[in-house]
Amino acid sequence: MDVVFTIVSRNYAAQAATLMESLGVAEPGVARVVIATDGAITFADQGVRVIEADGLVPDFAKLCAYYDALELNTAVKPHAFRALLGEAGVTSAVYLDPDIFVFRPLTEVRQGLARAPLVLTPHMTRPLRGDANPNDHVILTSGAYNLGFMAVRNEPQIEALLDWWAEKLKFDCRVDFAAGLFTDQKWMDLAPGLVSDLALLRTPALNLAYWNLEGRELSRAADGWRVDGDSLGFFHFSGFDPARPDLLSKHQDRIKVAPGSALADLLQAYAAAMLRNGHAQARATPYGHRAFPSGRLVTPQERRRMLDAARAGEAIGGGLTAAAEAWLDAPSEADARQSLAPPEGPWLAASSELAAWLQANPASAVAAMLAARKDLRDRFAADPAGLQAWLLGPEALAGRFDPRLLAGAGPDVVTRATRYAVGEASAVAAYGLAERAGWPAGLTDPELETPVPHLAGGLPFPRLFLAIWEGRGDLQRLFPLTSFRQRFAFLRWLIGGGLAEVGIDLAALPAAVRNHPLFRLARLSVRRVGVVPRRIAATGACETLRVMERWTDTAGAPVFESATTSFRAASGEPVTPPVQVGEVVFETAPGLGPADAIALLAHGVSWRSARR
Repeated sequence: MDVVFTIVSRNYAAQAATLMESLGVAEPGVARVVIATDGAITFADQGVRVIEADGLVPDFAKLCAYYDALELNTAVKPHAFRALLGEAGVTSAVYLDPDIFVFRPLTEVRQGLARAPLVLTPHMTRPLRGDANPNDHVILTSGAYNLGFMAVRNEPQIEALLDWWAEKLKFDCRVDFAAGLFTDQKWMDLAPGLVSDLALLRTPALNLAYWNLEGRELSRAADGWRVDGDSLGFFHFSGFDPARPDLLSKHQDRIKVAPGSALADLLQAYAAAMLRNGHAQARATPYGHRAFPSGRLVTPQERRRMLDAARAGEAIGGGLTAAAEAWLDAPSEADARQSLAPPEGPWLAASSELAAWLQANPASAVAAMLAARKDLRDRFAADPAGLQAWLLGPEALAGRFDPRLLAGAGPDVVTRATRYAVGEASAVAAYGLAERAGWPAGLTDPELETPVPHLAGGLPFPRLFLAIWEGRGDLQRLFPLTSFRQRFAFLRWLIGGGLAEVGIDLAALPAAVRNHPLFRLARLSVRRVGVVPRRIAATGACETLRVMERWTDTAGAPVFESATTSFRAASGEPVTPPVQVGEVVFETAPGLGPADAIALLAHGVSWRSARR
């Protein structure tokens, strides 16, 4: 055995450190490597080599955009194997998940590599009776082999296997049970037919975990941990939380941890090792590929859109870039901006005159949007209330419509606008939408802003905070809210990034909450790690602003790119919207100009004159 490696994001650095620490004792002669996928990680143990994944994986930036953390870390695996096997003198490589602890030399793995080029462990060696989780069906959908462990020899057939695997994981390293996929793992069900031989290690001493522990006897002897009388090689603590050492794994309800049992002692010992290796600090580290440069968090739906587009060969911006964010915000239908004759109006007047006229004639603003957009005409031809809701929701969020023009919208329209913008998500997901979309006062629902009497004693605690807590079992375990100290700790978590996780900016909270002395104190004691993007405020001035469907390198002046509702310098670089413009020059089709003028007003741009 030459190299043993793992793959982690920074928030799993403590697991990786604990694994490497155990390897240093059990296998002091092997090279220990950590592949870091979202930024550099430093370990106190100088014997651990860290390699950043962006140098191993072709188009790594794109994978960071369309895969979530679990998918990305598993998609890196074949590339890491190839890179390590390609180093001088390396004859074999072993992968271990970061949440594994090695207790003794991996003799069986060496024996397996001596007789076969590929070594795996099965999830099951006996049926899982009953309906408890996991069961046979769960294992069937997850894969025959647990890819928390894999060992290979350095030879041509393994190189071919890794090439095939890497190609499959380029777009199909997804958690998509309906499509028969579970990250990198399901693909390995086919591996036995692609190599000359497979060493299947059925012993419970290796990769012991929640899915195969039932019916096995774990004990502790003078010479270490044992399972069914054999010396325990490595335990896989998948889904384990050191803050709750009384629970084996969040992924199962099959095995209970009896107080004082050998399993309870094992979990306590592993929890202590993780805490000693900086788990509290590591888990607070935000995922490095969670947001665009603007700070906007990437949603699962947006990742799937980018994956589908990348598979189809579309240019989506090369990763989590400003260009990718603009691509997401552009109308999704290629024929969306197909114009008709615009309604009559002072569309080429100064912004102050146009804004005043539109406030008095909001129906003309709606008509201008219909004239510019075929997709809106097709979808809302017989649904004027739905059109208003769409303009107030997704269009206002994207900066294509000024929501002040629908300040008189009724509650039914507001409800539909919220549903269009955030789907069928919880009320928490909808909170802050009014602030992000720029809705005028009077359109928001104050229910989540009311204090919770039994929790608000001495603290700012609106119903919003309780709703977030009630929706997350992990928060209920970490912050029981039974004491002032626990409620204050929860408040610090919210400020430090918890609100950002659910898409709520601190600025969207009621003034009574933001200005509360203890809220201010909590802000001072927390380094914020999550930021929710808000519409970029207009700043500065320019003499001329050109309105173009897409920026071209012949623009010669700042450009409003109407297809993406983004502002660009004459050189094409993204810039903030100008607050004051001397003259706006509309170079899009005549039927698109009124809608483009409304978009400029939505971004806070003012101008003295305009022309075509």
